[in-house]
Parts: sequence; structure tokens; C-alpha cells
Amino acid sequence: MKKLKEELLENDFGAYLYDLRQKKGYSIEELVEIFNKETVTIKKVKKWEHDLDFPNIDEIYKLSEIYEIPSEELLQVKTQTLQEGTRVIHKNIIRFIGYLFGLSMYGAVVFSYIFLWVGGIGSILFFTACIGGLV
Repeated sequence: MKKLKEELLENDFGAYLYDLRQKKGYSIEELVEIFNKETVTIKKVKKWEHDLDFPNIDEIYKLSEIYEIPSEELLQVKTQTLQEGTRVIHKNIIRFIGYLFGLSMYGAVVFSYIFLWVGGIGSILFFTACIGGLV
């Protein structure tokens, strides 16, 4: 699981923003307060952290000031995420599940595996029952 987390942080802008916020000890509400609530809302930050939306250039500069990192670093991770996103669509589905149910990225992965296993076993049992009824 640790390897998965490191891989996600390398190529996942949302996980990277979440990690930066956690390291600074900010809640989402506190981050919104720093942005003065004018253009950034709690919903918007949640979308950023689930890669359902990306901050614009002004917001990236503000984030770099808040987290005390170079804006180029944020832009690089954002670019890597966009490139990775064009190749791997299942991450977007997992992010959506996480956002929808209020789960972390890792919680959404676990939920997805459980859902797939239950769905797979249910399908096998259903088709077995159908075949058994025909014979």
C-alpha cells in the first residue's frame, strides 16, 4: 500500500495537493479561508484533491505561496497528472467514487475492489442459477 501511495503522489496532482495540505496541518475550510472564499470554495478544493478539476494559474501561484514551494513544482505535477490521465481512465472512476462517497483515494480503491469482487461473485451465482434452472 505504501508503494501505491508513493506512485500516486508522483503522478497525481490531487493526492499531491492533499499531502501538502496535510503536512501544513490545514483543513479544507482553513485553506478556503486563506483564499478569502471569493473564488475558491470547499467544493472546489475537494475537486482539486480528487483530480476532478484543476486550479487555474492564479490559484496555483497562491497555492505555491501557501505551501511554500515553487509554482513550477505544482505545474510539473499537474502536467504529469494530465499526461497520466490520458492513459489511465480507471483512476478517474476511482476518484469519482472517492468524491461521491467522501472517501480518500485509497478508500475508493478498496471500495472498488470490494465492489468488483461482490459483483463478480454475484454474477457467477446468478448465471449458475440460470443454467441450473434450464437443465
